[in-house]
Amino acid sequence: MDAFEQLVTDNTPAVYRLARAYAGDAAAEDLAQDAFLAAWRALPALREPDRFGPWLYRIALNRCRSSVRSNGRVTEIAMVQGVGEPAVRGDFRTAVEARAVVGPAFRCLSEDARAVIALHYAAGRSIRECAEVLGIPEGTPKSRLNAALEALRTEIGRAEP
Repeated sequence: MDAFEQLVTDNTPAVYRLARAYAGDAAAEDLAQDAFLAAWRALPALREPDRFGPWLYRIALNRCRSSVRSNGRVTEIAMVQGVGEPAVRGDFRTAVEARAVVGPAFRCLSEDARAVIALHYAAGRSIRECAEVLGIPEGTPKSRLNAALEALRTEIGRAEP
């Protein structure tokens, strides 16, 4: 129990950021908690304890995907790095303006694109770790990330006056 508590403590910020980036502010806390509960219940099935991180992120990502599917869409996107730490440096108005532009563009992305962006940028996972979490070859997250960023640029360009 103590070891699992330490794993929760160590992974909570990244799992929360992942949930917040993928599913939005309102659902993030519940989704992160749900991911840890699911991990606790499934812990006896974990065959390789040294792969706990990717296994946990896969659980969290699946919870996020299910939540977004059941709600029909992403309602918002968080523009933060960590709890209370803005990703967009500058004043509050800049952060609000960035959210207004990036949020709608993020919602236009495919599920796979949102997953790789949330894992890489919000949860801080490397490309290799993204591949491991998603269960895909290492080159695939690179190409998905590149395509997702290009799609974001295109969508944001359309939104500009």
